[in-house]
Amino acid sequence: MKRFPILFACAAVALAQTAAEWPTGPRTTPPMVNSVAPQGAARGATVELTVEGLNLAGADRVFFSQPGIAARILRVKELPDLPEMRLGSAGLPSTIDLGALPPRHQVTLEVDVSPDAPTGPVDLRLQTPLGTTPAGRFLVEPYYGESPDQEPNNSSETAFESFLPTILVGTIARPGDVDYFRIAVKEGEEVVFEDGAQRLGTALQPVITIFDEDLGEVAELVLDPASPPVLAHRFNKAGTYFLRISDYQQGGGNGHVYRIKTGRLPVALSAFPLGVPRGGSAQVVWRGFNLKQDTAEVQGTPWEHDESVARVRPAGRGGSALSDVTLALGDAPEIAAKGGAEPQTVPVPAIVNGRLTEAAHTFRFRAGKGEKLVFEVLASRLGSPLDSVIEVLDAGGKRVERATVRCVLQTSVTLRDHDSVSPGIRIQSPTGFKVGDWMMIGGEILKVEAMPRTPDDDFRFQQFGGQRIAYFDTTGEAHALDAAAYRVEVHPPGAQFSSNGLPLVRLHYRNDDGGPGFGKDSRLRFTAPADGDYLLRVSDVRSLTGEALAYRLEMRRPRPDFRLSVSPANPNVPLGGRIPVTVTAQRLDDFDGPIEIRVEDLPAGFESTAGTILPGQDSTTLLVAARADAALESAAPFRVLGRAGNLTRTAGNADPLQRVWLMPESDIAMTSETREVELEPGGTAEVTVSIARRRGYGGRVPVEVRNLPPGVRVLDVGLNGVLINEDENRRSFTLEALPDTEPGEQPIYVSGRVETRSPQQTSYAGEAIRLRVKPRPQLSGIAKPGNQP
Repeated sequence: MKRFPILFACAAVALAQTAAEWPTGPRTTPPMVNSVAPQGAARGATVELTVEGLNLAGADRVFFSQPGIAARILRVKELPDLPEMRLGSAGLPSTIDLGALPPRHQVTLEVDVSPDAPTGPVDLRLQTPLGTTPAGRFLVEPYYGESPDQEPNNSSETAFESFLPTILVGTIARPGDVDYFRIAVKEGEEVVFEDGAQRLGTALQPVITIFDEDLGEVAELVLDPASPPVLAHRFNKAGTYFLRISDYQQGGGNGHVYRIKTGRLPVALSAFPLGVPRGGSAQVVWRGFNLKQDTAEVQGTPWEHDESVARVRPAGRGGSALSDVTLALGDAPEIAAKGGAEPQTVPVPAIVNGRLTEAAHTFRFRAGKGEKLVFEVLASRLGSPLDSVIEVLDAGGKRVERATVRCVLQTSVTLRDHDSVSPGIRIQSPTGFKVGDWMMIGGEILKVEAMPRTPDDDFRFQQFGGQRIAYFDTTGEAHALDAAAYRVEVHPPGAQFSSNGLPLVRLHYRNDDGGPGFGKDSRLRFTAPADGDYLLRVSDVRSLTGEALAYRLEMRRPRPDFRLSVSPANPNVPLGGRIPVTVTAQRLDDFDGPIEIRVEDLPAGFESTAGTILPGQDSTTLLVAARADAALESAAPFRVLGRAGNLTRTAGNADPLQRVWLMPESDIAMTSETREVELEPGGTAEVTVSIARRRGYGGRVPVEVRNLPPGVRVLDVGLNGVLINEDENRRSFTLEALPDTEPGEQPIYVSGRVETRSPQQTSYAGEAIRLRVKPRPQLSGIAKPGNQP
């Protein structure tokens, strides 16, 4: 017998709330995980984990991201209510009525960790009648034993005595707080510190200060957030030492936790070379501490979650290393960098493996006029501390011009300083700008994605994954208040203009950071301006050198490809309803073809639309629906496939937490009253949607318009977007096609969002709306302008 309908009866308790206390009525809040305790579990042990959160009643299954872990749910206990506070999904105070605080629960798990389970972070999801939860996380650790933060311990006199190896566990609970531990070491012993809490999202940037027995400072070790969370110190003298844990920013609070494994730990940081041939093998040298061997023969076998890399866990002294080493897989001849004053001649394609032991490495290559090449550095993504910068020079060592950037309008950055990542930047004046314009701020060239909706709104620039895109291989930069911002035209190299009083910039082939997904690694796309030899120079942007600064330089022709991701990865689909699911493609090497998307392996009673990520777009929306009589015993895995020509890619390769599950009938049902829309460039059209409210839900409903093509926008939405107010069940809004919008046809979707305290998606979709943008009318006798280079 299917248990799902029975579990819904339990869920009804969570939905019963008093309308008098909460004017907008009850709502279904998806389950939430607030904490997992303890945050670590030892290999080979059976431990009790408690998961605390909201709406976890009826939890009956748990799924883990890693093998070697099994669990049984021992009990689910309701916890006392907290003092009521209206918190939004981000955990911050909210002025919006989100309904009564859902019940708090504690789920106790008995977890068996296999002795062979790999150490490292493990994600888990609970299955409840209201849906599966967001992922909680804990660590699988060696069986070292813990040294707790046992107060008072804020001085050497009250230091907790620890015996190595151990795990220092605690919280810097308030600004200025410190914790002391006492250890004994042998002469010449190298003690390694690895903070596992960095993989749990701690707010702490730990500083480990080492004092001798007379409280003389021996060393101060500061963890770099951009590097692996590993520090080490070699003790020259045997004896007793004190370790002081503090926060680099002098902050503190419940989120400033640490779990610092301490001792002669087997830790692998990276390898050299940083990759091996695909399907072949190579001898690598390990970089790390307390490893059994300095070198090993590594096979180029693709990892199941990412076919572009191999994952290897070296052997350590007394067991395997605490973490895997990621190695790139290569499909071109591999060459060792020689260094030296003379440029090293290399063929294309090739992969160059090097260590930056001097200021720069320079490589000579040959290219034909118009030939397109891609140069990509893999370093920081593979554990190297190198922060690379690459540039192309001509055979004589002069920079090669890429484009001429002509500034035609000046304004400035306003309101605040802006970081190098955020897609939104506040600009002093929008006059003279439009969607699709190029803008230059500092040395960064951006493309306007959306204009400010109000005087108190930001310009929105093209972005991927929340990181704005710097075009023409420029690099994202932080921009100070009042920095100059220009609308620019991009012309061919060498173009000449009469002065307009604004800068004229010669852009060269150079790159520091490659953009979204590249971190500190460089990526440069080069088109040879003439037949001949060229030089490619690799250096560190900080001018650092050393054996540890390893790199892997790919010199190749473009290899158009894509990678997929899906959100949410755990769709909770209401009985008889449908939800939007977003599939996003990261396009590689300027691939811009259509990608056909479909969902496979959905369980009986579920269905999904198909979709296409069209050229010029990086995502599409699918609808996943469940019949009213659908029933499931357990959340089921599913696959999202993308096909483009002979390329087939899967979103979330083999992710065991990517599962679809049922939830009760949704609080609203969305209907698309308008089913077809036609727009001319520069024209507008009205769309009408309506909702049916259920179970007394009376809250406002933000309407989300999804899958709009570039150049089509929703007009006059204000700061709250399209909104169906508490006393309404219907809303009309206007779509506008900008004058430069390309013709085409695609479905768009509207969904209504029930506002809750949960970070999980609570949007419920209406029927697809067919959107058609007509071709621009051609005026006789007027030539159509060409594309801007």
